[in-house]
Amino acid sequence: MPPTSIHQVIHGYREGHRLLSSSLPLNADAARTMLILSDMSGPAMQPGFDEYLTGYPLPGTELFVFAKTWYAPEMQRPGCVWTHSLVLSREQVSQVSASRLLASLRRPQQDGVESAAMTPIGLDSDTPDPAKVDGFGDTTAVATLIGAVLGQSRPVIVTVETAAQLEPAFLRLWEELWPAARTRFSFCTGALMPRSVAGSLMDLQAVPRAIPSSQFRKSAGAALVLDLRTPATRAAWVDLVLDGARRGDATFRSWLETAAGSDASRGVVPSLVPIFGEWHAMPWSARSALASIVNAKELDSIARGRLLGMVFDRAGSEEGVARRRELLQDLCGNRDAALVPMAAMLEEQTRRLFEESRAEGVSLVLSLLGGTLSEVGERVLRAAVLLLVPNDFEGLGDAPAQFLPTIVGANPTLAQSPVIWKRVGSRATEMLSQLSTASLSDEDHGGVINALFASGCDVPVDALVRFGGKVAIIKALAVLAAGELQLSWQWRSALSAQPDVVLSWLEARPTLTLRELEFGTRFFNPKANQSRLTKVWQTGIASGVGTFSPRVAAFGLALAFAEANTRSPLLAACFQPAYDAAGSSRIEYEEWEWLREQAPPVSRWRDWDKCERLAAALSRLIKKQNPSLETVLGIVYSRQAIRKVAAMLDDDGETRSYLESLRRAAEVSSNVGTREQREALWADW
Repeated sequence: MPPTSIHQVIHGYREGHRLLSSSLPLNADAARTMLILSDMSGPAMQPGFDEYLTGYPLPGTELFVFAKTWYAPEMQRPGCVWTHSLVLSREQVSQVSASRLLASLRRPQQDGVESAAMTPIGLDSDTPDPAKVDGFGDTTAVATLIGAVLGQSRPVIVTVETAAQLEPAFLRLWEELWPAARTRFSFCTGALMPRSVAGSLMDLQAVPRAIPSSQFRKSAGAALVLDLRTPATRAAWVDLVLDGARRGDATFRSWLETAAGSDASRGVVPSLVPIFGEWHAMPWSARSALASIVNAKELDSIARGRLLGMVFDRAGSEEGVARRRELLQDLCGNRDAALVPMAAMLEEQTRRLFEESRAEGVSLVLSLLGGTLSEVGERVLRAAVLLLVPNDFEGLGDAPAQFLPTIVGANPTLAQSPVIWKRVGSRATEMLSQLSTASLSDEDHGGVINALFASGCDVPVDALVRFGGKVAIIKALAVLAAGELQLSWQWRSALSAQPDVVLSWLEARPTLTLRELEFGTRFFNPKANQSRLTKVWQTGIASGVGTFSPRVAAFGLALAFAEANTRSPLLAACFQPAYDAAGSSRIEYEEWEWLREQAPPVSRWRDWDKCERLAAALSRLIKKQNPSLETVLGIVYSRQAIRKVAAMLDDDGETRSYLESLRRAAEVSSNVGTREQREALWADW
């Protein structure tokens, strides 16, 4: 419907008061409400009240009714009335003046009334507006009326001599409301008895002074009854409203619309006037405006939040992002309970601060961490901390280091950046302790540990293991085995206390490097978990790690001797490098301890000869299994080792014939082993 096309409805008497003509369909509830409020406003007409205006929002719709009622003495039945109602949309309420609405109302006539309102009224926008209703002539009376209606939220009943006495004042006051309040405002200029809309008294209604108040006190006990013959003390804010209305200045009304919002009651006006003064003060100060809002005790939380947002926006646009940060700091220390409902709005302001300047956002965090905060301040700080990213700490030097454990405790994702660990310095243990209280997944734990290792900082081993548990051990094993972290005594102690985790880590590796195998020798004895360790060393062989180091070879040989199988790939891979290391005194004490019991001395005076003892141990194994020439030469590679093992077999009468069979096989099998190996086996034969 175009803004200048307004629906109309006519009610009157036809065997009872009823709807006679309408340009729009109405649902049952709306039709019932209009039927009641279009009827005479009391049990009996009073002199001077034979016509009056009524305005009200139509319950259950987005419509507003502006109506005029006339007494109908031409009807045979007493108490009959005509009512012509204009039904406006919310937009029309704010766009069409009261004077134009008033001029559009017509007293219905009996003839043709059924068709009189079948089409909407068309208002020609080119037609000049009728003269504005001037209802603020009697300053004293109007000021009292304004103070009563806008100064509190209760319904107001004012006693008058005639319905026309305050009609202009009612209409001007309605027009001075901001649009949202105007669409909710209900009034009647001639209520013969107090009237209600949807079960609640109208906001403003005039009743005949001739009716004793005792007759309506019971039905209007919640209302403020006003007698304009007894002027009330005028508040300063009333003059502000009155003066602006006289000048046609809509500044205050427009500001109220923005500040109060659509849900604010009309009674919010006195609380907003001091804030309006600060808002338009020259020069403007964001802090003064903010203080006026905080100190306005009667403000509801919605209006207070909207006003605070307005101050922040203006401060940001006129005074810069630093002012937004300063205002947040001010509010975070304020312990006024009225600010608690504002916390969500202040969190949003914090987010906007970071969007405008991350440096100012970080500055806010640091200032709040060092201050005494209210409940609101704690929420703002948490919101700010959750917005931090590692790069926010670049260029800040060591200043935030003391706060980092607290910051990371609230925002654990920061701990997954090496930047943070470089910043925290000696407080790493404290930060890990804070993180231990957070609910983190294994993946998150791993991310934190990776960042700590990648930072290159000293790792607090005990604190890290307490924080990460098995995840920390596994992550540490990877960097230690790769040589990216020194195997300190602290790490050796921590890993030694978790042998099963270390072994499981080795077992889980699809391939193993020589470094990883050697790393494993630091935490195990071949006698323990022999079967599992054997599989680990076999994985190392399959990975093609190359010639084993003396330590890895000695460990593997101990496992191979325990297997007692000459066909073991572990024996083939480890015997010769272990033998060579023994021959050049490169087997350390601990490493020989792994082999000592399995390679007992051949004679008391030659127990120092490790090569002889290893050869004797192998010959005893060969004696039991009589392996083929190919198997033997796959275990023993060097000429010296072959001759030593052959000597051991020759010394034993039980194996001498077996040795001869190996030598005969070497003579005829040119494709088994190398020529040098075969010649070593023939030597001394």
